[in-house]
Amino acid sequence: MKLSHRIKNFFLYGTVFLSVSLAIATPTIIATQRKKADAILFPLIALLANENRVIQLAERNTTDYYFGIGLSGVQYLSYYGGGFFQDKIVWDGIARTKFRYKKLGNWYQRDTADRLRLKVTSWISGIGSPSFEVGGEIKYDGNFSASAGAKIGIDSNGYLINDKTTHNSNYAGLDYEFQGWKYKVTTFGQSAHAWADYGNLSVNISSNSDNYRVEKLSEDIQE
Repeated sequence: MKLSHRIKNFFLYGTVFLSVSLAIATPTIIATQRKKADAILFPLIALLANENRVIQLAERNTTDYYFGIGLSGVQYLSYYGGGFFQDKIVWDGIARTKFRYKKLGNWYQRDTADRLRLKVTSWISGIGSPSFEVGGEIKYDGNFSASAGAKIGIDSNGYLINDKTTHNSNYAGLDYEFQGWKYKVTTFGQSAHAWADYGNLSVNISSNSDNYRVEKLSEDIQE
């Protein structure tokens, strides 16, 4: 099950351009998820999709290194299940991070991270445990089939974790598209987190960080 929208020209020096068209399909059914398209379509879904665009940008820019992160996409309530069926949440977007070491002592010293890890966390609050669908797989817990070098699974808190690690690189990126179900959804959200190791230096950053949030990134974090 796919959304038709694609996000283009991802993070060009902090400017995000979105090209979005929504094609809403009925979820594959397990347990008490509703069959066919007779679930109540949430009112003004197109408007809600626009209002629930997520753009989170943060960076740490020091004399020693640059570390930037960005998350851009849409998240919205697709179906309202009422009193008997689960609500459906949709997420679709991208996350990117970049680490560049600046304080190079000689010509052969590289500026890439020894290890660069990027993680996108998505969650639903409501009644009971959530289930998620990723690439046609539906699970209440455990791991999904790996995709493009990423690890995707549901942790002990019921959060969907999309995780990727690169080595000897300035960049790491994740493209994500999935759905989740839960009874009586109250809130839902997502954020990205990154960790970089360079020699004895270990730093981290979150896309929704109050301390490092920016309106525009200083460097292009798209590889």
